[in-house]
Amino acid sequence: MFEDTKAVAFALDGTVYRGSKLIDGIDEVIRHCRKLGKSVFFLTNNSSETRSQIFHKLRNMGIDCTFREVLTSGYAAALYAHRERLTNIYVCGSKNLVSECEKLSVHSVEPEEAENMLIGLDPEFDYEKLAIASNVALKVDKVIACNKERSYPGEEDCLMPGCGGMVSSVEWCSGRMVDLTIGKPNTFMLKEVSEQLGLAPEEILVVGDNYDTDIVMAGKFGSPAIIISSHVYGDAVSVENVGELLNLIGETAKPE
Repeated sequence: MFEDTKAVAFALDGTVYRGSKLIDGIDEVIRHCRKLGKSVFFLTNNSSETRSQIFHKLRNMGIDCTFREVLTSGYAAALYAHRERLTNIYVCGSKNLVSECEKLSVHSVEPEEAENMLIGLDPEFDYEKLAIASNVALKVDKVIACNKERSYPGEEDCLMPGCGGMVSSVEWCSGRMVDLTIGKPNTFMLKEVSEQLGLAPEEILVVGDNYDTDIVMAGKFGSPAIIISSHVYGDAVSVENVGELLNLIGETAKPE
């Protein structure tokens, strides 16, 4: 069905792994894509870990990938800030997000010096950090969110609060809405894949498990999509398990 696509962009949490466990069969699917000559990318809304950490996590799980193939919402937000030459950014997020920004010469400043703010997932987010971020939001030029994802699947299908909870808290307390959300369903990361490979949207297949982020992103960009879900959607092909992906991605080729 998707034999003519030239690249596959996989979501990570809930599609490739759950927590520290690789989803059964997904490694075979990724090898199958490469055997068919398709480029492979991994797009995640995770902003609490760096690209390097995600890359090494995949490698340690036995997934053959390169650093270039891994894109995170934290990296994408830092890249956006770098390209737009945003200065004096207060980073409300994890130390890893601060580190990701620093790698692109996007330096985090103290709250009182802030002219812009970036919000990313922080497992140590608390009342004090909420108070600081809410006050910063009232005075800065631009507030950027890495993503607004409500939750993501953790170990043993445990629901983990996402960056959206932090963003909503800051918006509610300050009365200031974020100006831009970089991560999925925004098409920023998918556009990066398209530009790096020189491919049209319809040549990139998106595979994910979250309709509101993965599939909506694909629809906005004009890319075909497969969702791993028992629900049926009109704008994506639904499969209930990873094994069904093999024939859909390349029916004429035999999996390894």
